[in-house]
Amino acid sequence: MMIDIFLIIVSIIISMIGLTFLYFNRKIFGSKLNVILNGSIYLFLGIIFFTFFFLSTEVSFTENLALIFWYLSIFFWVISLSALGLIHRFIINFEKKAILSMFIYSLFIGIIIGLFFIPDSFTINLINGFYRFNSQNLMLLYLILVYNLIIIGVMCYNLMKYYPRIRDKKSRIMLCVLTIEFLFLIIIYSINIIFQNLFFKYFYTAVYIIGAIFASYSLIKKPFLFIELTNKIYDFIIFHRSGILLYSYNFETGEETDESLLKGSILIGINHILSNFINKKDQLGLIKMQNRDIIFEYDNKHGYALLLTTNHKNSFITNAVSNFMKKFTGLNKEKLQNLTGLIDVSEFRNAKDIILEFFEPFIINN
Repeated sequence: MMIDIFLIIVSIIISMIGLTFLYFNRKIFGSKLNVILNGSIYLFLGIIFFTFFFLSTEVSFTENLALIFWYLSIFFWVISLSALGLIHRFIINFEKKAILSMFIYSLFIGIIIGLFFIPDSFTINLINGFYRFNSQNLMLLYLILVYNLIIIGVMCYNLMKYYPRIRDKKSRIMLCVLTIEFLFLIIIYSINIIFQNLFFKYFYTAVYIIGAIFASYSLIKKPFLFIELTNKIYDFIIFHRSGILLYSYNFETGEETDESLLKGSILIGINHILSNFINKKDQLGLIKMQNRDIIFEYDNKHGYALLLTTNHKNSFITNAVSNFMKKFTGLNKEKLQNLTGLIDVSEFRNAKDIILEFFEPFIINN
């Protein structure tokens, strides 16, 4: 009993650290949905499921209460798997909403919960000082196992499909490690629910604790792993209202570019947009193309505009652009106000440090 309580406390502490970091750093992760899904993994899997999973086998409780704990552990297990499947998909590619996946997950969860109401789906036995649960409803057992296999299949499919499109080598490796850890965890749980063996119970626990520590470390130290890994930024350009290029950065090469390397048609188009929108109330903020989004942000007071091209706009990029504009303006306010005649654009090279600060997930590290 004491070792189980200790393990429950360890799992809760790890989960609370993760939840606390998510709450106080929620802006880092862009969308609220991303934060909610990551938080639900800690809440449902690390706290609620883990607690009921361990308490269900403890003989300190009555058999009826232990059975209730066992059913609750299964319920929160399938809920946790749904959240895990969705966050894995959204981490890789948020652009296409996983509506079909959500429907399938909801369907399985509904059927599994419905089968809970069949009497004596599980019977309880006392063996070697612990409760064991025997499945009398094979349909329920098979559905749980099939659901586990579906999540494994979906995660493997998404990883293999989008792997070549992930931004950089480091992200690819880290995502593979995290994916393998969770897949291994699901497999061990499936074995445990079939054989109800004490060894697999604690083996599952060891794998989970190690995986939770690694996942939490990654979340805190490398939050870029949890922000849509296939979305990319291509060009980042800052123009003065006069049409002069102040700074340009290419995210694909990781290098600054000058005006001579930009295509003339791009410069003409940007100058046209600036001349027509920079001093107007209704400003053009986004141009959607087939495979690109072109984002515009203006600072009318200081007379410059920012252009960014990406696969598609998301909340992280929106926040990063806003933060960049604030810091860039703060550092270059006097220079921008005094721009007349011949402009020395080298004075705006500090933009690169600001880009590295706010757009870290999109900096290519091959």
